[in-house]
Amino acid sequence: MKIIRNSWSLLLLVALAGCSSSKTMTYESKWNAPFSYVDEIKPDQQDQKSRLRYGIINDEHYVYLTLKTKDPTTIQNILSSGLKISFSPDGQKKDQYSLLFPVVMKEDRKALKRVDTDLPNSLGLDLLLDSYNKEAVWKDKQGQHFINLVAQDGSIKSKILMDQNGELTEQIAIPFSLMGVNAKETAMLGVNIKVDGQSSQSGFSPRIGIGLGGGIGMGGGMGVGIGSGGYNSRYNGNDRNVDIKLEVQLARAN
Repeated sequence: MKIIRNSWSLLLLVALAGCSSSKTMTYESKWNAPFSYVDEIKPDQQDQKSRLRYGIINDEHYVYLTLKTKDPTTIQNILSSGLKISFSPDGQKKDQYSLLFPVVMKEDRKALKRVDTDLPNSLGLDLLLDSYNKEAVWKDKQGQHFINLVAQDGSIKSKILMDQNGELTEQIAIPFSLMGVNAKETAMLGVNIKVDGQSSQSGFSPRIGIGLGGGIGMGGGMGVGIGSGGYNSRYNGNDRNVDIKLEVQLARAN
């Protein structure tokens, strides 16, 4: 009987371990031919849990990611908490580099809980995305620091937008040089795409506000309440949490 009990205990531990983390998927990046990644990269995979579609390409200097979703709950989670995308180059410390984008202001989060936004046609949403597209938080060996996404000489490019069909798109370009990666010699790049709770947990708050303290609300439409507790979704049974773990095989020029 003791052996049977031990066996059941082992099976339970294995099952719990499987539930606590998502499976790492292999992904083959495509080579960035001479075109603009904004126009040409197409998501070709979808995470079934969050309904988030993703696509990755690279060249010798950059890795490019495009993320898309029409799922209202996933959109809510991203806009109220932000996506954290971590990078783990071969032979380096796991998740040593990461980009937090968008970054949600502490001052605006309380107001966002009260906003019912008419997606995708909303002044409040336009102000929100305009604010988000100005700054991000980059983490490297020196720690976390803000990066200016508006400056023309910025090495990291990141943008979030919503189209008229209610599809949210996030586009990111990260230079390999910022991760100490030689793309000609590195075969694999670990990528983890995750809604990582409240942005304020890092101690950062963007310096650009969108003035939602008075509350901007437009009812109707899709009726998605931006910021209505999305960042607490891991505690309230939400089944749309974003946690995508990829082992990306980098592409080579033909």
